Amino acid sequence: MEYPVENRKRQRLSVGVGLFLTCILLTTVVGLFAGLMISNYTHNNYVMYAEKAETAPVQRELVRENATAAPAQNSGESETKAGVVSAFAENSQFTKAQIVEMSAPSVVGIDTITTATTNSFWYGYGQSYEIPGSGSGVILTEDGYIATCAHVVEGAKSVKVTLNDDTSYDAAVVGTDSKNDIAIIKIDATGLVPAVVGDSETLTVGSEVIAIGNPLGELRGTATAGIISAVNRTIEVEGQAMTLIQTDAAISPGNSGGGLFDATGKLIGIVNAKVNDSQAEGLGFAIPVNSVVDEISDLLNYGYVTGRPYLGVSTQDVTLRSRDRMWYYSDGTRCVLVEKVISGSAAEAAGIQPGDLILKLENEQITSGDALSSAISAYKPGDKATITIQRDGKEMTVEVTFGEYAPQK
Repeated sequence: MEYPVENRKRQRLSVGVGLFLTCILLTTVVGLFAGLMISNYTHNNYVMYAEKAETAPVQRELVRENATAAPAQNSGESETKAGVVSAFAENSQFTKAQIVEMSAPSVVGIDTITTATTNSFWYGYGQSYEIPGSGSGVILTEDGYIATCAHVVEGAKSVKVTLNDDTSYDAAVVGTDSKNDIAIIKIDATGLVPAVVGDSETLTVGSEVIAIGNPLGELRGTATAGIISAVNRTIEVEGQAMTLIQTDAAISPGNSGGGLFDATGKLIGIVNAKVNDSQAEGLGFAIPVNSVVDEISDLLNYGYVTGRPYLGVSTQDVTLRSRDRMWYYSDGTRCVLVEKVISGSAAEAAGIQPGDLILKLENEQITSGDALSSAISAYKPGDKATITIQRDGKEMTVEVTFGEYAPQK
């Protein structure tokens, strides 16, 4: 490559001075023209880049849905450029900052007011008072349907939702499922950023996750990172056995109903519990999304979960007492007292009455209302079963045909 250059130099030295000056002039003009063209091209490209950067937030949802692994430029670091997030080439993961940026707009804070009644000598009887509460929620649709935990909104007379941008809305409870601790609420808003639902079945112990919620009802948008500590962990939450995801991401009161997101920014769990023990740390739990997809769909479409067996009684847990001459004593038998029978229910059709004691469902001993609910859940609407009751001190059996649960109008 060097030889032709040297040859051209020798040729230039042999021409006249006038031609030499003409060449210099032409070279200068061409250089200035090329410089202007390059400068203009560079400016235009800079403006296009800046415009893309400004519109990046609007395209965030498309990025979250369609992001694919791209070759890493150096040392495996991810890069965000002009609204396009390139993932890690080796595992398609995003950085924690990117996950939070993508997912936080889909998580809301929830504030509730519940009414209670005093029932004590010191504070009087029958006096109403208000109890404030708080929790979190995850946006499911652009038009304002939000998932949260049933215990967050249960019994609330008012529910308020605050979005990631600090906008607040009054919310209505669409439906609740206390069995799975899931509820759907609705706000009158559009253009929201729904979470992209992932696949909780693909989780393995050690997978990285991020929890986003409203701890203490005051720190909305808080993100905490951790790993999956266990999958399919069966624990009891407020008397209800649940199979949950266990994580060591920091979970606090107020996080209930918030999102647990995987390393690709997809929703894989609804946070609902933690172990509150001074001797334990990092024991948080979330409802796997795969386990409640059908229930969430029913709540969205019907306001209740379809296909649930229904007996139709209100009960109270009791312990039986026997009379020995002048004294009563407890014989330790625990069962449930029927306080109310719903009109038109399966219980009414079977002849169950207020004041009856439910002792058994088939051969299963019924020691509490939770035990009765658990036993009933093994059946389907239309199934028949024998219930042993005690009425006026005498045991008898009744046959019940379970109905299908639907909320009372």
